[in-house]
Amino acid sequence: MPLTELAKDIHREWDNLVDRLRWGQDKPIDVANYTGFGRPDYLYLTGRVLRDRGIGRDERDQLWHNLVNNFKRFNSREIGEAEVEITWGGHTFQRTTDSEGYFQIEHHCSPEEAPQLDDLLWQEATVRVVSTPSDGPVNHVSHSDVVMPQEAEFGIISDIDDTILQTDVTSRFKLKTMMHTLLKNAADRRAFKGVSDFYLALQGGPDAKGYNPFFYVSNSPWNLYDVLVDFLHLNHLPRGPILLRDFGLPSEDIESTFRTHKADMVEKILSTYSHLPFILLGDSGEHDTDIYLEAARNNPDRILCIYIRDVQHEERAQRIESLIEDVSKINVKLVGSYEEAMVHAQKMGWIMG
Repeated sequence: MPLTELAKDIHREWDNLVDRLRWGQDKPIDVANYTGFGRPDYLYLTGRVLRDRGIGRDERDQLWHNLVNNFKRFNSREIGEAEVEITWGGHTFQRTTDSEGYFQIEHHCSPEEAPQLDDLLWQEATVRVVSTPSDGPVNHVSHSDVVMPQEAEFGIISDIDDTILQTDVTSRFKLKTMMHTLLKNAADRRAFKGVSDFYLALQGGPDAKGYNPFFYVSNSPWNLYDVLVDFLHLNHLPRGPILLRDFGLPSEDIESTFRTHKADMVEKILSTYSHLPFILLGDSGEHDTDIYLEAARNNPDRILCIYIRDVQHEERAQRIESLIEDVSKINVKLVGSYEEAMVHAQKMGWIMG
């Protein structure tokens, strides 16, 4: 397509978008249902009430469609002070969304009060928007998946950016990261070679028949949740909760916020399943190793291994190697490929040889 025609198409799409989103109050209600996790006596679930932006999710979308859709994602029209009712396992929770449209449940109950759940790995919670300040009474019903691993040999916590998904977070000023985020959809994003085979093997365990749960922790904003869900599906990666954070574009991130969010989520998962050992997966691009080592020190004898994918940056690799040298009782592996990680996990008996 000639550049002049491309420019006209982008300009036309932009004008239409601005007209449609000028106020957004006439858009229907939508709920971003984020996958939760828990036990029969504990539930952690969050979601967001928004105006439906009409975001397309076609694998064949071209550059300007991706740009428009990603603009919509980051220019979300959240609905604050919406009344929401969540039902799970016979329990009903009332929540009011905050100024950004979020609601959250972290519910503990006694064994006597715990719902009688079946043995399925996946359960379901019903989310009903009861009212909003501008719409008045409504009855918008949707559903959120909740993972409840009742039989597992170990759990797996994985980073996303530059661990399974190429984002180039080490690029200068994170310009490549910005380009990936704004101009690509899930089908355009690249997974690293061998990651799907390795992750599915970990999920299956030593006999390849297990249901070891996966948890994905990332510094990406919740605005990209649907893209990441699609990415996991398209690349045949294990399904699992994707735990993101409320923040702006990646260029606005700061290191202290990174570490607090990831460390908090890792600790929450480990404390939820205190009976399970875990394998932790990250990369050498940022501070995954620091966070995982801290988690291992706080949970002695529970971390089977920490796998760190080498992003091929000499200074960062040297820093990771120095961290590894300083620990003796924690199993940390800096790996150049997932084939290398696969061989190690087979030798340790965690996956089928």
